[in-house]
Amino acid sequence: MRGKKEDTLVKPYKMTRTVFALLLAAAAASAQNPNSLTPAEKSAGWRLLFNGRDLTGWEARSTSKPGANGDWKVENGAISCPGTSPGWLSTNDSFSNFHLKLQFRGAEKVNSGVFLRSQKEGQPHVTGFELQIWNYQPAGYNTGSLVGAVKASPAKILGDQWNDYDITADGNHYVVLLNGSTLLDTRNPTHNSGVIGFQCQPDNPIEFRDIRIVSLQH
Repeated sequence: MRGKKEDTLVKPYKMTRTVFALLLAAAAASAQNPNSLTPAEKSAGWRLLFNGRDLTGWEARSTSKPGANGDWKVENGAISCPGTSPGWLSTNDSFSNFHLKLQFRGAEKVNSGVFLRSQKEGQPHVTGFELQIWNYQPAGYNTGSLVGAVKASPAKILGDQWNDYDITADGNHYVVLLNGSTLLDTRNPTHNSGVIGFQCQPDNPIEFRDIRIVSLQH
């Protein structure tokens, strides 16, 4: 009996080590080759939303200042908001149920956001959800929160480093991870389908890259 018990304990440990090694390998591959998919991701139906070269598939739009759209550009394999004007950048395609992964980099106090299920016309934080990137929101809707709807657990942005956002929107169920830690797991039926977008605020330069998505089928 003792020998069988030892086998039972050892096998899960080996499996855990294997899974951990695979996760580390995937993370390392992503860091070394951003804006690319692994063979496993391709087989699972993931697609890149940003090709690493230009803004094909994206459109810059106005928010608070008519005629200003954020002055978005592509630099060094990343979509860049230089912080010269307000605006937002939206995908051309709309999405309903999805798993989205991306990286962002800005100062520790950077003020930005990821728009989920927003409409192309109107204010994206009204027509869809704004997933916060900012740790100093006056009402407490800090990084990881759905602004105006659900507050996230406390989190810290890694200033001037690449941060990983992992976002699932499946029906009314939202799960948000930042750098591997779950910040939000909630349900809200307000928005069902729309574009994905990024926010650009004056004096808040930020970059986005490695943007990939897979549709969730039911």
